[in-house]
Amino acid sequence: MSITISKFNPEFKVYITAIFGILVLFMLFRELSTYIQEIADIFSKYDIQTKYFGTILKIVGIAYICDFISLLCKDLGYESIGKKVEIAGKLIILIYSIDIIKIFLDQILLLVNG
Repeated sequence: MSITISKFNPEFKVYITAIFGILVLFMLFRELSTYIQEIADIFSKYDIQTKYFGTILKIVGIAYICDFISLLCKDLGYESIGKKVEIAGKLIILIYSIDIIKIFLDQILLLVNG
């Protein structure tokens, strides 16, 4: 559909690509809701605080959103902006993951020290 419409009006290719990508993401998120609930059950079963689950979901969401935006920029011919979006996403993920890394190291030290 995008190829056909872009022959008549190339500006619509951008809109079609963005709308298609967003629709696919919404369809996938709807399917993932059951699996997210299973992961939340695992967190409660092993008495892991759910605020870490939220942080992990944020990290995954940031990764997918940055990847989507980066690929969209590359499709539109703005590869340098796409690379900058990837770098910004990686830095944001690093910032969010510092808390998870601290907790992980605390648990390891707790197991080692007894």
